[in-house]
Amino acid sequence: MIKSGTVIDHLNPHVVFQVVKLLDIDDNVEDMVTVGTNFRSKALGKKGIIKISNRFLTQDDVDKLSVVSPNATVSIIEDYEVIRKFKVSFPKEVVGILKCPNPNCVTNTEGIDTRFQLVRESPIFLLCTYCERFLRENEIEIV
Repeated sequence: MIKSGTVIDHLNPHVVFQVVKLLDIDDNVEDMVTVGTNFRSKALGKKGIIKISNRFLTQDDVDKLSVVSPNATVSIIEDYEVIRKFKVSFPKEVVGILKCPNPNCVTNTEGIDTRFQLVRESPIFLLCTYCERFLRENEIEIV
């Protein structure tokens, strides 16, 4: 239990440590961080959880989280109480998080941040703004 901070629950267990890195909580947090994976879950079979003391996620953090684990829930804790809880939702635009699979895309040749538009949420289907290549859910790769 944490006094104040954020709990990320219902993570896909295979992305827990990727989320730690993506949210930059592996090296840049001085407060307590609890990371757990492969917990039993009635809804998911297995799940992961991350508790971060004294840190609250930005919208950018939530967008990153939703890309790698769209079933995740976020709870905001203050004085040991959940004051807000929400399920993440996939952003309409994903910037600088995903790799474009097109080797000729300007994002791969010029070092420009990737930019994808959400075409369909389930299953995830994205469009690269630069090269107009479609990206399917099974092709998603984090930069």
